[in-house]
Amino acid sequence: MKKKATGVSHAKVIFLGEHSAVYRQPAIVFPVPQATVTATIMRSPQSETIICSDYYSGKVTGLPASMAGITTLLNQLQVELNPTEIPLELTINSTIPLGRGMGSSAAIASAIIRSYFNFFEVPLSREQLTKYTDIEEHITHGNPSGIDAQTVNANHPILFEKQQFIDFTPPLTGFLIIADTGRASNTKTAVTQVHEFLTADPVREELITRLGTLTERVKENLAQQDLIQTGKNLTEAQEILATLGVSTPEIEQLITTANRAGALGAKLTGSGLGGCIIALAPDYPSAQHIASDLQKQGAHQTWIQSLADLNPQEDRHE
Repeated sequence: MKKKATGVSHAKVIFLGEHSAVYRQPAIVFPVPQATVTATIMRSPQSETIICSDYYSGKVTGLPASMAGITTLLNQLQVELNPTEIPLELTINSTIPLGRGMGSSAAIASAIIRSYFNFFEVPLSREQLTKYTDIEEHITHGNPSGIDAQTVNANHPILFEKQQFIDFTPPLTGFLIIADTGRASNTKTAVTQVHEFLTADPVREELITRLGTLTERVKENLAQQDLIQTGKNLTEAQEILATLGVSTPEIEQLITTANRAGALGAKLTGSGLGGCIIALAPDYPSAQHIASDLQKQGAHQTWIQSLADLNPQEDRHE
């Protein structure tokens, strides 16, 4: 057992395949190491406490209902790793905004899990990490796809295809700009809204099929390092998502700004009705220019992610 231990996780964004993944179509998801969560654990002089900056500070038993997933996860970790109930203090610091489709809840869970296993000096496999993260996600999101739990625990892109998660490792180039509209999204609301839109007219299901086809095309585009065609396919996907009714004026404004600033393509990421957009750029100077214009037009925060940094590398789970 260590005196002090930390666990770190990161954000994710759906590159392509939001909403269509619910209907068994493929999706491509990228990790975002630029936005992180760090969980630090040490002995506490009194009862088990948790300090989560800006959200909660106090005893674990007093966590609010909105953090029920974290409560359940902590209880499970205590039973399995701390049966003698050694008093612990857990501090969580996150740079991932909540409710923006960037996997905040899954990343917090992952960081907590890593810190616990590090503190008690117990080996942690990737499969175990995903299993424990899913404990929190099932309570927070009801019936999640598992995409968040997989991607916040990997250093490379993930392909969700045929209900399976596959390490997606083409030789990536270019830069991804992520911009926060400042408005929280609600996945359950957006998924329900899309379902009602589709069931109102079965012909509309073709939109979901088209999103799946675009994802398959982008798989090939990325493998061929064809950023121009990738960008065009992202733009077409955004048009479909807007037709599905999950875009907003704030999202559209940022997308228009990104495209005018020279983006190869741009779209919302996540469930929509708020959250973030992503834009594709060929190089870092272009990405900086796009990010600057997005900030001038109201983006609350931006991140620039080098896609080359997401090329295959060894994942660490300790």
